[in-house]
Amino acid sequence: MEKGNSNEIDPARILRGIESDAQQAREGMSPNQQLLFSIWGVSWIIAFLGLYFALAPQGAPLLPAAVGIGTAVASFLIAIVISAVHSAKRGSGTRGPSMAQGAIYGNTFSLGMIITALLGWRLHAEGLSSMGMATFALAGLCLVIGVLVVAGSVLFNDRTQLICGAWILAIALLSLAAPAPLNLLAGAVGGLGFIVLGLLHGSKPELVSGALIRGGHAGA
Repeated sequence: MEKGNSNEIDPARILRGIESDAQQAREGMSPNQQLLFSIWGVSWIIAFLGLYFALAPQGAPLLPAAVGIGTAVASFLIAIVISAVHSAKRGSGTRGPSMAQGAIYGNTFSLGMIITALLGWRLHAEGLSSMGMATFALAGLCLVIGVLVVAGSVLFNDRTQLICGAWILAIALLSLAAPAPLNLLAGAVGGLGFIVLGLLHGSKPELVSGALIRGGHAGA
């Protein structure tokens, strides 16, 4: 008597189902990537255009320095607050090693940015010109964020972070290729890239999201 194929157990199909359910659970507790990329894209565009017009045209900038710097600071602070509130709401109730990894990773971001800002302040106090500060500010920002995001792509096995980090590092190189204050426009281009990445994440997620290492976790 032959056994029906319908009664056979397919381990591969079961594992795919478990992985799919786990992925849906992770997405449900993870921040909305399209929203975050859009917020930070707009933030970068506003911030770096504000800084650019505080320095250009040279000799007669369109904005007072205080207005340009204030616009940039306010833009970043608003993006930070919105991102933190949204991420906290989506991740509320989660516990375990991933929570600790996220906390350490996030605090490393904060520490890196604080050190970069303090270094810029010391360089300015030692006589670095406004144009030199413009070069340092964008390249330093992109260096710290880009390296940490690429490292996060390995830690969290996330292709989106790898693409984002690589884009930020590319913007750092682009900014160093242009003289100040034109280099600040590279930051605005970076913001446009974030928005495009967010749109792709929402409309064509298979292009920009998913695991770097299939069938496992990079941090395991």
